[in-house]
Amino acid sequence: MQSHPLTQNPWSVDTDPEFGSIPLAHLYYIDRARHAIEAIARMVGNSASEPDATGSQPLEAWTVAALMGGVESLCDHVSRLTDAMLEQTRTGAVDADQEGGAMHNASMSIQ
Repeated sequence: MQSHPLTQNPWSVDTDPEFGSIPLAHLYYIDRARHAIEAIARMVGNSASEPDATGSQPLEAWTVAALMGGVESLCDHVSRLTDAMLEQTRTGAVDADQEGGAMHNASMSIQ
């Protein structure tokens, strides 16, 4: 890694491994969550400019609050997946047979 201050990652730690093995399923779940966050952001953003663009009413405040709660929940899901992937690479364990490949304590319906 270059040591130039503009290309250095201030959150990296020298003891963190650069490469590791993880199940691709976790990456697919993170990608799905990213698409969901993107869709919610588009809905809220479109709602903010709705009166000027089409004359329609914007989303009600409770709807926007519920959508933002969904984003927060998706971010928590991504965080759990990331923690599981990092823990797996640190321990070097790749055991997909363990509980159907579950890497965190979330319910199986969201894994």
